[in-house]
Amino acid sequence: MIELFETLLLGVAAAALLLGVALSLTRGSALRAVLRFAGGLAILLAVLQPLSGVRLPSLSGLWGQAAAESRAQSAPYTAAASEALAGAAVRQVEAEIEARAGALGVPCTAALQTAPGEAGQTYVTGVTLSCPAAAQAGAGAVERMLEEECGITKENVTWNWIE
Repeated sequence: MIELFETLLLGVAAAALLLGVALSLTRGSALRAVLRFAGGLAILLAVLQPLSGVRLPSLSGLWGQAAAESRAQSAPYTAAASEALAGAAVRQVEAEIEARAGALGVPCTAALQTAPGEAGQTYVTGVTLSCPAAAQAGAGAVERMLEEECGITKENVTWNWIE
């Protein structure tokens, strides 16, 4: 960048010096007007010629680099937010299962088993139901409800009977 300014100053100084010498050697008014015009063009050319070689950095490269840095910085926050959302969804499903089982006459506490899937998804692999032993008669209705509404087969339901 310093070389650019040196070239600019040197070119403008040389053009101004030559113009000044030429103007001092002429006495005719018509020739002086032509020399002023030519000198002005020479000074303008001295300014523009070095600027024509300036190459600005590629904005697409800078944009891509900034986007990559942004993704790298936001990745931990995105993962934490996904985990928090998955946990909230699991708690909501557990509460709904407890409410539906209670409506079927089987008061229980539900605990979902989950596994991470592709692309950050969470899949339900099973459920553990903790219920009083007196409610064993309604277990079949709860299993049918889980299979129909949640897609959890009775093989994936674990009963924890409490005495």
